[in-house]
Amino acid sequence: MPFPALAGLDSWPLKPSVSLLKASLCAVLLAACSREPAASASTAVSGARSPSAELPQGPDLGELPAPMGELRSPPFAEMYARRDSRVDGWETELFNERASAQLSALATLLAQPAELDAQHLAPLLGERAACADLRPECASVALPGSEFAACRADAPVRDLVRVGPDAVLAALRELAAAFGGERSSAKFKVLSVEPEGDFVRTRAYLHAKGFEADGASEVHAMWELRWTALASESADALPRIVQVEVRHHEELRRVGNEKPLFAEATDAIFAAERTFDAQLRPDLEHWAARIDRTLGMSLIGHEGLALGDADGDGLDDLYVAQPGGLPNRLFVRQSDGTARDTAASAGVDFLDPCRSALFADFDNDGDQDLAVEFDPHVLLLENDGTGKFTERGRASAPSTTSLCAVDYDSDGDLDLYCCGYVLPDNANVTPLPYHDANNGRPNTLLRNDATPAGSAWSFADATRESGLDENNRRFSFAASWEDYDGDGDIDCYVANDFGRNNLYRNEAGTFRDVAASAGVEDMAAGMGVSWGDYDGDGDYDLYVSNMFSSAGERVTYQRQFHAADEPATRAGFQRHARGNSLFRNRGDGTFEDVSERAGVTMGRWSWGSLFVDLDEDGWQDLYVPNGFVTGQDPADL
Repeated sequence: MPFPALAGLDSWPLKPSVSLLKASLCAVLLAACSREPAASASTAVSGARSPSAELPQGPDLGELPAPMGELRSPPFAEMYARRDSRVDGWETELFNERASAQLSALATLLAQPAELDAQHLAPLLGERAACADLRPECASVALPGSEFAACRADAPVRDLVRVGPDAVLAALRELAAAFGGERSSAKFKVLSVEPEGDFVRTRAYLHAKGFEADGASEVHAMWELRWTALASESADALPRIVQVEVRHHEELRRVGNEKPLFAEATDAIFAAERTFDAQLRPDLEHWAARIDRTLGMSLIGHEGLALGDADGDGLDDLYVAQPGGLPNRLFVRQSDGTARDTAASAGVDFLDPCRSALFADFDNDGDQDLAVEFDPHVLLLENDGTGKFTERGRASAPSTTSLCAVDYDSDGDLDLYCCGYVLPDNANVTPLPYHDANNGRPNTLLRNDATPAGSAWSFADATRESGLDENNRRFSFAASWEDYDGDGDIDCYVANDFGRNNLYRNEAGTFRDVAASAGVEDMAAGMGVSWGDYDGDGDYDLYVSNMFSSAGERVTYQRQFHAADEPATRAGFQRHARGNSLFRNRGDGTFEDVSERAGVTMGRWSWGSLFVDLDEDGWQDLYVPNGFVTGQDPADL
């Protein structure tokens, strides 16, 4: 069944610079910018521990078999100048900027119905402007047992039945009534720009929401707009809307409750915890100006979290990995619902840069042990059952971005799979090619060789012998394990940041990459993966979190973009910007891409996902965290 968006669960992530996508140099520019020295006071936190003094150095980047390619970025002034679309000949992007300004003004009017009148609308409309019904009749989406009501109109509405400014105004007022309230907002995002003789045609996404005493509402729509072409390049030359057609329209209402599904609980949980206020409330830019870069301070924000019951009281506790110079934190839940930082007394307040951690019972004694990444190693810590941890081993896994525990060989103990990467802020490495790279750090499978209690733990590198070294240089962010083919053993899907993903089928303990034949290579900016039975047919479907880029959508379909390349190469770049993917398990070892039909591609800049029945109606919903590290832009989707 389709996935209507959930009222109260939306967020407004920030966009990647269009200049990065036009030049296909996103990773390069991030790397170049991150090498700028930060203002520093060489701040350290007293009392925190560091394992790095004892850790041997990892292999040099030169040992990787693929060409690494040093960064050769143009002078900063030249790059900055190219932010102006007129400098490098992208008139369509200049038009996007000005059409977006008009749509922003329209969004403001939709969110403030009192201002939605002929006078304010006039500067936005061309002569004899016309539109289809902007709130078309839509079919109800069955949500049995849910407090939500949803409807969708999937068939395009192209009949321009509203002709003239007064008729267009009436259609807009009808649309505004679908989400009206004292607290309402609307935003547009332009996804395509196509010159069309004396006019320009664009495709734009609309997201609007509103809250009233008797409920909350959302509207999601895709419009096709026809505009007057720019007659002048002067700053005040703005296009006018000539026609509006509706390609898709969706409404969602939560009846009887104006409050979002989830309430902010940060202050209630951490109000009494000094380390949270001192270290986690300030943003990364705050710390980058105060901590020496050589300590491992990062502006990328790739550090992760681990949830687990550290002290055995039945409540989940939170372990927070931090950039270098800030100690990792362990927040232990208390009986009153608050959290207390016990990292120092637990022996896990490490100062070294740390990107990932994981709670898991590695020694089968019934409590949650801890694995912590410190490049180039993973530190393995035994839990004494009360939340105190002791180092029991170290295993080599360079440039790990995430960890997952799995008994891949069915021997009764948990092994570790470590996703490898080469982070742009840590090494001069360019993904080659950008949309289909194969020159990243390899992922590592660490086999748990059980040892007697109290002795050192042994984790052996079993990547090659297990077959998981196939197609294993792809800048991986996340992996998830599930028996997707129902043969009784567990398989692995890997989401890769710069190109094709992997689906490793387990064949009696040896793995083979079958992503291409199964139809799930999903050549995009893979950053997260989740398994779930969304259609209730008894087998596991797959949802992959990628980067949705409106700039990429606009630019990669322009004729001048990579004009000399093969169509397949251009298609690869286009797919890279499309967004998230939902693959339905056919039950025969292959999958069907139902992403667009289900309406789940637009997850913005997604970092993960979770199948979960949020409204307790018996169907698995999707929750997708998103966003990126950049400046605040309240006007952006």
